[in-house]
Amino acid sequence: MTAQADENYRWSKVLNDCQIGAWEVDPSQQSLHVSAICAEILEISSARSVPLYAAKRLFASPFDRIFARNVELLVDSKQEFEETLSLLSGNWVQIRGRAVCQQGQQKLYRFCGSLELVSRFAQESCIQFSADSGDLYRYLFRDAPMPMFIWENETLNMIDCNRQALLKYGYSREEFLQLNLRDIGYPEDFSVLKVDAGSVDTLGDQERKVWRHRNKAGDHLLVKVTGHRVDLAGKKCSMVLIQDITGRLEAEEQLLESLKELSDYRFALDAACLVMILDKDKQVVYLNQKFQKISGFDKESIEQASLKILYQESDRELIASCWDTVMAGNIWRGELRGRKRRGGSFWADTVVIPFRDNQARVYQYIWVGYDITQKKRGDEALAKERSLLRAIIDNLPIQIYVKDAAGRHIINNKYQYEDLLGAKSEWETLGKTVFDYFPEEIAAGMDAYDRKIVEEGVPVMNVEEFYYDREGKQVWLLTNKVPLKDAKGKVVGLVGMSRDVTDRKIREENLNRLNEELESKARALERSNQELEQFAYIASHDLQEPLGMITGFLGLLEKRYESVLDEKGKEFIFYAVDGASRMKNIIMDLLAYSRVGRIEEKVKELAIAEVITNILRLHKELIKQKRAEVTVGTFPVLRVPVAPIQQVFQNLISNALKYQDSGKVPKILVGAEERENFWEFYVRDNGIGIPRGVQDRVFQLFTRLHAKDQFSGSGIGLAMSKKIIENIGGTIGFHSEVGKGSTFYFTVPKTIQ
Repeated sequence: MTAQADENYRWSKVLNDCQIGAWEVDPSQQSLHVSAICAEILEISSARSVPLYAAKRLFASPFDRIFARNVELLVDSKQEFEETLSLLSGNWVQIRGRAVCQQGQQKLYRFCGSLELVSRFAQESCIQFSADSGDLYRYLFRDAPMPMFIWENETLNMIDCNRQALLKYGYSREEFLQLNLRDIGYPEDFSVLKVDAGSVDTLGDQERKVWRHRNKAGDHLLVKVTGHRVDLAGKKCSMVLIQDITGRLEAEEQLLESLKELSDYRFALDAACLVMILDKDKQVVYLNQKFQKISGFDKESIEQASLKILYQESDRELIASCWDTVMAGNIWRGELRGRKRRGGSFWADTVVIPFRDNQARVYQYIWVGYDITQKKRGDEALAKERSLLRAIIDNLPIQIYVKDAAGRHIINNKYQYEDLLGAKSEWETLGKTVFDYFPEEIAAGMDAYDRKIVEEGVPVMNVEEFYYDREGKQVWLLTNKVPLKDAKGKVVGLVGMSRDVTDRKIREENLNRLNEELESKARALERSNQELEQFAYIASHDLQEPLGMITGFLGLLEKRYESVLDEKGKEFIFYAVDGASRMKNIIMDLLAYSRVGRIEEKVKELAIAEVITNILRLHKELIKQKRAEVTVGTFPVLRVPVAPIQQVFQNLISNALKYQDSGKVPKILVGAEERENFWEFYVRDNGIGIPRGVQDRVFQLFTRLHAKDQFSGSGIGLAMSKKIIENIGGTIGFHSEVGKGSTFYFTVPKTIQ
């Protein structure tokens, strides 16, 4: 069956089953189809369909022509009509007609309407009328259920009226017959009345219009006029039947407003929600476009399967609960997860409403859902984020808590409620304040501290505070507190984070004690340095004087008594003078060593190559005597303390020339290598080397590794070099192998403060 044939069948069934006087015109067959009630009113006994020409004959003249013309205009021009007509039986009926455009097909129309009985007259009273019959007017004016009156076409004066006209307009018969049509109408309507009677007995277009009349009280009436031409006593007159449609138009306007409002509601509902309508057997009868778009299902695909395809199997208990509720006649509300036709799912905040008929029986269900898929996904993501955040908060080794504006705890992590508050669970601490856990004096200070943050809205960072735990142990916390604000920027509480810094505080206290001890030792060292400086002064002056006296007098003794001294005496005098001289040199070296680091040397720009050249010039005779080969590399220009650096190079180059095997040509290399933050200098020789067993004593003060008769020196040069280099932030060291020589190296920072 085609869609059109199916629609025709359905429409015919509606006509047959409806309990009103419904009718339909079939232009192609030129026939009139009527419902059972309509057939009863028209007194069609044998059939529900009659030809149009036969239907016309059911009405009395001139109403047969009025009916035929209205049907013709309806079919040709889609012009609606509403008329009150008299049947041949004498019964008066009100008939309406309109063209209905079928949904989705702009040019496919049905021509249908309704018909109802207005007034019924006894069959025996009926007579056949003609346009010139005097009985027509008397009969109509006496018993017509609607207002009727007659006016003269030329003067518009009233000629006659019936009782219903007097009741409608509020006049007495004498008053009404004194009226002119202009007294109850409006001037702009009169131009329509200027029509030539000619051979036409109807009023032309005026019967298609809504007229405005006014009654005796001045009230406005909206009326529809049905009339025709009549001749009375040789005068051309118009006889009209008045239908007051004031109330109907107002009702129609209200109905249109209601329909528009309902249409707006439906548009808004369809635009925002998913809508599904099911009959009492839970069969889908309607799905709106939004439902189809989101789910991918249409009505036919659900009908071919079942309603179960819309839902996940895991939600069957929830669906069963929903149906139990609505089938009991109650409204169900909840969130449902639907299955999409092409895979995936959607969520809808759903209301299912059962609709009841006049007998309180449920005849259909309305399913309305608001798409919350994005919200649910956001909620799920937010829940995951909150879970992750909570896991992080609970496992961070610091105390984290949130308080409302009144100081009540609303969040406490594990370290907070267990370590600080001594609770077994967070739940025990929620809603409580510091007054529930600390003595009054301590809690009051904490509360004032918190209230200041909430009132001023300013964070407080890195505050050290302490409390005493349950065992009486002092615990120090490093705390940060920031105001908690809502979406409008209003401070509604605070967030606090505290870290246990008790161990650090203990270390700081120990460090303070150590600093105090160091300061005490520094003061003692300062006193020792002062004493050493005094000793150095004495050594440089007072101790040298008797040594000078000894050597001087021994020299005089040797000179004056040379003739009487034997070889042993001269040898004794030599040893005494030599010992005094060495003692003097040791004292001078000790004085120089003590001054290293105590006398501030200004940092100046120094060409290291020039220093090396000057030192080699001082040892020119020794180099020549030993026929030494000295190789000098490339050196930088640095900002260094001049005299100490010269002293280091002097000591190392002198040792390289000194500690050589006799008969062996000394080979000495003095060079430098640049590193990232410092320069490394070295002095390499092919001398006697240093035995491995004594290498750890090389930089010790007064350390001599060889007999004095083999190599001269006080053993203070390398110790002094080490002290100088370390004082400027460098390092010193060596590599040596007996019989192969030694390499002494030291570093100098590129920047010396």
